[in-house]
Amino acid sequence: MPELKRGNRSTLAVKARATYVQQKHDAFKGMSNSNRSIYNSTRWRKLRAIVLKRQPICTMCQAKHRYTTANVVDHVLPINKGGFAWELSNLQALCTPCHNSKSARDK
Repeated sequence: MPELKRGNRSTLAVKARATYVQQKHDAFKGMSNSNRSIYNSTRWRKLRAIVLKRQPICTMCQAKHRYTTANVVDHVLPINKGGFAWELSNLQALCTPCHNSKSARDK
């Protein structure tokens, strides 16, 4: 039986990791470089912490009488559509599933 060299073996784990990396790359494909610099800034990290401290429960889940811990800060009106990046009134705390569904609707 022929043997494959170690580096040429394709496993499910390698394929799954490649798929995961591609999905992460695709998630940021539409984001402009200016937005990326906002989310990597110290100012954003501090503002994010403030929002999550004020709103520990996901806003969308709470409206449906579910109580899920929020872990994402989202712009109500996206920056690319004219929303203010640093305005507290334009920010809401969401859980990951709610954020993903809202982002998909925004696109």
